[in-house]
Amino acid sequence: MMNKNKSNQFLDRKSLLAITSAVVFGMGSQAVVAQSMSDRVDMLEKELEAIKAEQEKSNVVTEYKGNRLGFTSEDGEFSFNLNGRLLTDIAWADTDDNSRELGQESFFRAARLAASGTLYRDWQYKFQYDFNDSGASGIKDAYLQYHGFKPAGNDFVLSIGNQFQPFGLEGLQSPKYTAMMELSGPAQVLGAGARRLGIRGDLVGDSWGWALGVAQQVPGTPSPQDDDDELDFSTKFWFDPVLEKGRLVHLGASLRQHKTSSASNGFRVRARPETRVDGFRAVDTGSIGNTNGFVAANVEAAFTQGPLNLNAEYYWAEYDELENAGASTGEEPSFTGATVTGLYYLTGETRPYSHSGGVYGPARPNNPLSRGGSGAWAISARFSTLDLTDSGIDGGEMDVASLGLNWFPEQRLRFTLEGGVASVDGGPNDGSDPTYVQARTQFEW
Repeated sequence: MMNKNKSNQFLDRKSLLAITSAVVFGMGSQAVVAQSMSDRVDMLEKELEAIKAEQEKSNVVTEYKGNRLGFTSEDGEFSFNLNGRLLTDIAWADTDDNSRELGQESFFRAARLAASGTLYRDWQYKFQYDFNDSGASGIKDAYLQYHGFKPAGNDFVLSIGNQFQPFGLEGLQSPKYTAMMELSGPAQVLGAGARRLGIRGDLVGDSWGWALGVAQQVPGTPSPQDDDDELDFSTKFWFDPVLEKGRLVHLGASLRQHKTSSASNGFRVRARPETRVDGFRAVDTGSIGNTNGFVAANVEAAFTQGPLNLNAEYYWAEYDELENAGASTGEEPSFTGATVTGLYYLTGETRPYSHSGGVYGPARPNNPLSRGGSGAWAISARFSTLDLTDSGIDGGEMDVASLGLNWFPEQRLRFTLEGGVASVDGGPNDGSDPTYVQARTQFEW
């Protein structure tokens, strides 16, 4: 009996040791498995985060800023905005001496669609087409910009494409945001002129800016046969010593040199009486002899104090020596012009201004109609003078005084009623003195 008990105790001990070893081994194996599973979970979580990050980059966020619809990637590197404008005008005009019946017309002043946005954060683009024209003539702003350069902490924008060259103040403003419906006579013919294909650089500091542009062809115009396109060089410097919300003091100066092609036959300078009825040009030099181009200069000033905004400009352009111009052959005629414009918000708003481009923006009503208010109301006025008579060339002199009433029920809606009278002295329409009344309905999206 004693031996049997010893044997059982021995077996019990062996069994207990085996069981204990198995448990310990099993627990160790489970720990290893558990650690392996934990590592795999961590790895899967990291992979999931990476997938989420990639997905976020491709996610598109719908935005609605400034009453305009746009799409932007969540990382901000890509965006696309689609917008447009429609400006519908009606105008009545006549001449004082009844030398020409100008009558009444209704027309689309602008009907544009535009796409703009961002590429890889530092690149921006814009393409704009006006359906009032056809083919390449309808292309307005169409350029690519790079914003990645920051010399000495300042902003530098490089633009390549079809755009206005840096010259003057009024001529660079969007027609949507000008104080008056049409450009003044001096801005029409002595200002920046049409958009051109070229390159432009803008260096902008905290209170100053400098721009330089080189351009050639106007889209839609034919290139001279067997000759180079015309060249246009321009530069502008502006200084804003007072620049804050509701207060602005702006000074600027511009220079421009335009070189014609040798195939150009004659030149002509003419201007409308600040209305587009009948295409009538009140001052007109007619077709004159050949010239190699012209040099132009502009000085400008602007002032804003609360609801009051004032702008003034002086223009000067001198043409190179004329050839085949009859009695004016060998002459270097110079033409001048000036304009003073005022805008006053009766409802207390202030005119928005962008320092980076030296341009004005859309009115922002304090109490829009959609919120129970009356919108923004503003009166505008302008006086301009243009002299196209010099060196035996009698294009005439024109003074225009105009007054307007503007209603902005919402940020991008505008209704304008405007009247003006022109005084014409000399030139082919001497004494015609046209008068006009015109109105505009304008909206953007």
